[in-house]
Amino acid sequence: MESDPLQQLRDVHLPPDPTWWPPAIGWWVVALLVVAAVVWLIVKAVRAYQRRAPLRQASTLLHELLAAHQHGELSAIEFLHQGNELLKRVLVRAYGYQEYAPMAGQTWLRALDDISGTDHFSNGHGKVLGEARFSAQPEVDVPALFQELKLLLSKVPVSPPHPGLPIQKVRS
Repeated sequence: MESDPLQQLRDVHLPPDPTWWPPAIGWWVVALLVVAAVVWLIVKAVRAYQRRAPLRQASTLLHELLAAHQHGELSAIEFLHQGNELLKRVLVRAYGYQEYAPMAGQTWLRALDDISGTDHFSNGHGKVLGEARFSAQPEVDVPALFQELKLLLSKVPVSPPHPGLPIQKVRS
């Protein structure tokens, strides 16, 4: 009794499904590109945040000036002069726009209009930052001037700041 030799064979089993690890080379390349893109975006975001640091500091100092004025520690004229000094410091010292350093009067007001994209400095509440600043009793609407200065700071073109030149607190 000879048995059928085919009966002695085992059933055919399929090989196991491939696992997800290790991934194919294409997935390694995709993962590497994704990691590189994320690192690049983080570096760009950190640099942008650092470039805007002088503007954040200037905004804080501007709010401090307003609070000092509201508490009677600073007159409207002092607010005017220190606000103007703060603008010059941000533009010239922190961001290196040397062309703004010698500006005064109408030239300064036109430059501020160009930065803000408005005419609020030549024709609005910011006009007091021009020649009127040097009159005996300039009429200063502090809340309106504060809003104009705040708007202007939000529109300052940001270039890489010069290292080691922080904005210092305005002298009282």
